[in-house]
Amino acid sequence: MISSRTQLFVLLLFVVAALGACDPGEATSWSDIKDSGAEDVLSGDDANSAEDVGSIRDGIEEPPDAHQPDVADITETPDATTPPDTATPEEPDATEPDPVEPDVSEPEPDITEPEEPEPPSWNCSAVSCNEVDVSTSLGSMRDIDACAFELALQRPISEGKALADRLLTRLQSESLGTPRSFNYVTDNLNRDGRSGLSSATNTRLSGLNPKGFRWNTGDDNVTYWYPQGITGSSDAQADGKVNGRRFVMNAWYHKTTARPTKGARLALADITDPSNIKYRLLLLVDPIEDSSGKPTYREAAYDSGNALHAGGIVWYGDYLFVADTSQGFRVYDLSRIFSPTKYDSDKVGIHGGESYAHGYRFAVPRIARYRWKSGSCKAKFSFLGLDRTSNPPALVNGGYDSSDHSKKLVVWPLDPATHLLEERGGTTRASNAAIIGQTRAQGAIRANGYYYVSSSSQDGSNGRLYKGRPGQSNTSVKWVYGAEDIYLQRDANRIWTGAEHPGRRDVVSIPLP
Repeated sequence: MISSRTQLFVLLLFVVAALGACDPGEATSWSDIKDSGAEDVLSGDDANSAEDVGSIRDGIEEPPDAHQPDVADITETPDATTPPDTATPEEPDATEPDPVEPDVSEPEPDITEPEEPEPPSWNCSAVSCNEVDVSTSLGSMRDIDACAFELALQRPISEGKALADRLLTRLQSESLGTPRSFNYVTDNLNRDGRSGLSSATNTRLSGLNPKGFRWNTGDDNVTYWYPQGITGSSDAQADGKVNGRRFVMNAWYHKTTARPTKGARLALADITDPSNIKYRLLLLVDPIEDSSGKPTYREAAYDSGNALHAGGIVWYGDYLFVADTSQGFRVYDLSRIFSPTKYDSDKVGIHGGESYAHGYRFAVPRIARYRWKSGSCKAKFSFLGLDRTSNPPALVNGGYDSSDHSKKLVVWPLDPATHLLEERGGTTRASNAAIIGQTRAQGAIRANGYYYVSSSSQDGSNGRLYKGRPGQSNTSVKWVYGAEDIYLQRDANRIWTGAEHPGRRDVVSIPLP
């Protein structure tokens, strides 16, 4: 028989065991975690939201909740697996999972993933060009494999910037020219545009709420300069303004059989006040070295000597991307503008102690050139547009053909930090590609998943503006005579184009269809 003293001792043991199993410092349920103030980590005034915690984890090492132990696993006490009357008072945590290293035996591949994981905009491997099926019916877009398209810088961007900087240094140190800021240029716009549109354009686009302006009569009628590409401050900056103002920029090429040509120029127009349009012309130039190794420059031309057509342009940050027709595109730097010393319309570069830019007061130097990577499938760079609605933003290029509707649209992801193409290992692959499904394409942009394509001469001599997405038939509205490249002014939700033909060069916009 057990004595009363022994019974009392056993009773005390059970009490101690029961107290150990119900340690108030251990949470026993999800509601206990909340009640104990654990959620204050997420809800305090200085804390991140729950969503922010996920995004911070994304940026540091792994996606939220990837291979993370369940909260219940971390906070579970021995009560969950061990009856209270069998717990050992001397070792109350002997069977409890370790809250610090809960799953040490399980692999956690996301923690050891590469420091620069592939972004969603570019996640593919090479595809041979003969695997790309370009067949489609007229009026219908179709997706094709974007992995077949690959671009690379002709030389490192650092070298292009260094050459441009050497040029600016020489101009300044030898009194051969003056570096100018973009602000300086915009404060010195010297030509008056004409508000409103021609009667022909207003009639053609009746019912579509057209708006825009015209160049002065000299630029409207000149026969040896032709406007092509178009962009604006809504491409350049997310809020649609540069230095608090709204701009449209047109690229023009020198249409001549003479050699050398004058290359390509820009018309920068301030459209902040539609009733008072001011603009200025600037020359695009390509820095080179002279025979003695000193930096100089020449007009923007193809390797053949023809003037750079500049069929499409995109202004993104300080950079201007210019379509290079068969090769890719070039990058000009609007933060490295300079003024030459002399204004002779027949000269460009540094000669006899003076500098020239074909009579223009400002010149914009090239710093880079993207070209097709060896083995890449090819597409024409007849025009160039921007998609700022995608993440990341992207360039869109495509090809013109008067009779073939199977030309390609190719989308190139941009790096918002560098304002250049998103690059890995010295190369960039396209993130999307499609067959246009229309002939005579002169410009394209993409917005909210839709492509908008400007085509010329689809209605006799007039153009049409198409809207479509792969797998769907295109819809369209009337477009202008001589329609060219297009640009989306996102803050006003309007699509712009600059018509090319002398005497009919309206710069016109309509609401996004």
